[in-house]
Amino acid sequence: MINIKDAYYRLSMIYHPDKNKGSGEASKIFRDITSAYEILGNIRQRKLYDSAANLNQNSSQFTTKQQPFETMYTKNDIYKTNVRSRDYNFEQWSKAHYTNVFRRHHETRQKRTRNKMNDEYAERQNSYNLLIIMVFASIFILISMFEHVKKILIERNRVKRISDKNIQDD
Repeated sequence: MINIKDAYYRLSMIYHPDKNKGSGEASKIFRDITSAYEILGNIRQRKLYDSAANLNQNSSQFTTKQQPFETMYTKNDIYKTNVRSRDYNFEQWSKAHYTNVFRRHHETRQKRTRNKMNDEYAERQNSYNLLIIMVFASIFILISMFEHVKKILIERNRVKRISDKNIQDD
């Protein structure tokens, strides 16, 4: 149904009588588009249309081929379609459709911006975490080296004292 709405929206914007003032052909096409949309939007009417299309296909070998849509209505029925009737208000639909399109577009843009900001934050956080780990690892290595050097110096001093003591005793 979404594809039908999108197609209807695109075509109705192209052939809308307000955009094609004075064009009888555009008005006729717009009425045809609106009628088709009403049929496709109503399950019962769609089934009637499909059954009429099947009947037309089955009898096509005996008659001239017509479009299935033309078999549903006479020429006068097409002109009876009232776009601004109580049941169907094109302006209301357009406003709702535009509002929904712009809202979805705005929400998508905001979501994309939030995701980008979250990704940048996570990347910075990972960099900070790596820096902290490297600093602590460096400090640990320095402390370990200091302890090792301290032990070596203590051992040298002990050996030197022992050797000095041995030299004094001799």
